[in-house]
Amino acid sequence: LVRPPLWLRVPVATGVAIQVGASAMGALLIAVACALPAAGPAGRELSLGLGFLLIYLNTHALGHYLVGRAVGIRFRGFGMRGTDHPENYPPGLRQIMSFLPMWAVLTEPSSRRSAGRRAQAAMWAAGETSTTLCSIAAAGTAALAGAPWGQALLVVSVLWNLGASVVVTRIQKGDYAKALRALRAG
Repeated sequence: LVRPPLWLRVPVATGVAIQVGASAMGALLIAVACALPAAGPAGRELSLGLGFLLIYLNTHALGHYLVGRAVGIRFRGFGMRGTDHPENYPPGLRQIMSFLPMWAVLTEPSSRRSAGRRAQAAMWAAGETSTTLCSIAAAGTAALAGAPWGQALLVVSVLWNLGASVVVTRIQKGDYAKALRALRAG
């Protein structure tokens, strides 16, 4: 499988700190969008959009890492690049997804190979599951709190994540497809 080159590579502790911090900043921005009418409609909308994007971009690799560590898989660090599978997006969206800075967790290959099939499956499934749960929770919070565009964001988030879950189950490079292969192996 050919992957786009990494733009940045950082040690595990640095990657975890950046992603946790960015996710927390995303949650804070969503709280601003929900609770501070004084920010004005444009400020609240900008806070909502940036907050959601920070959560969306910083929970996927972190999910892989946290579950992977819990099941005994070791990691070499984190990298950043656009999507691993630009070919699965239509023109226009393909360029956007290739440009967005997405984290990738870098496993120690021997550790990943020696992990049991259930451990590997859990680690692979955790990324997409984390992105789905965190982004829908963020959008749901915004919708329930009455943030401008919160309800629309929730609908788009649910539909996007539903589509993404189907895609990553069906394509060879998809995380759920990798999880299913791991379960069937051995």
